[in-house]
Amino acid sequence: MTLQQSLAEAKAQLEEAGISADEAAIDVSLYARTILGWDDAQLIAEWSSTVPHALEPRFSEYIARREQREPTAYIVGYKEFWELKFLVSSAVLIPRPESELIIEEALANIPTNRSVSVADIGTGSGCLAVAIAYERPLAQLTATDISEDALDVSRKNATKHNVFKRIDFKATSYLDDIDGPFEVIVANPPYVMDIAKSALPRQVAGYEPHVALFGGKDGLRDIKGVIEAASQTLVPNGHLIFEFGLGQDDLVCKLVDQYPYFSIEKIRKDLQDIPRTAVLQKR
Repeated sequence: MTLQQSLAEAKAQLEEAGISADEAAIDVSLYARTILGWDDAQLIAEWSSTVPHALEPRFSEYIARREQREPTAYIVGYKEFWELKFLVSSAVLIPRPESELIIEEALANIPTNRSVSVADIGTGSGCLAVAIAYERPLAQLTATDISEDALDVSRKNATKHNVFKRIDFKATSYLDDIDGPFEVIVANPPYVMDIAKSALPRQVAGYEPHVALFGGKDGLRDIKGVIEAASQTLVPNGHLIFEFGLGQDDLVCKLVDQYPYFSIEKIRKDLQDIPRTAVLQKR
């Protein structure tokens, strides 16, 4: 059997399990390249060759896991974010492209010519903190999470991208027992309503950590916690930047109105024109 035939069979297998053709094609290519250590060009060049011995049994194991809707990022152990490769495990939320809006807004408020103190609440994989530290070599960061397992992953990513010495990782809720002050605070808090669990795809609700997904009855519990933490540690004129869920923009605006020391500077929309990221400034 040729490599092309083997990948075609695996793609058909994933399609039969209900995975779209486009997604299945991306998955089988990524699995093969990851296992073999090849790039796209080499994979195509070997299309007509016999299946390499190194491909199995891991390739079949990957396909079987994907058939059960396990996310590809967990299967291969990493996810691309901000053009960086981040290690991931089931202890952390998988980085999403829309969260890059947080990075864009953070960088817009972090000067390049001086040291700035930045906090990342609920760091998870560390994708926000690490990307900011990578782009701003003078920035000093504090990254918090209540999960020690998540912090283990984020520390590995900080080490991988050579920013570990500039990020102080703390096991705590929000910014409890952390004095600050910070000029910029970022967060991707849990914001899915608890009752929405059954509506989530199996690859999300069945595999990603619920502590990083669900934000209480109205989805605002942790957004409120982030705002309150920032109210105590953010400098005057400092910025709080956080992500929120589909259809929550009006609720977030009403919530912010309850905090007279904060004003909404802007609401950013993602590539699907969905309001996704709030940028607040402390008065």
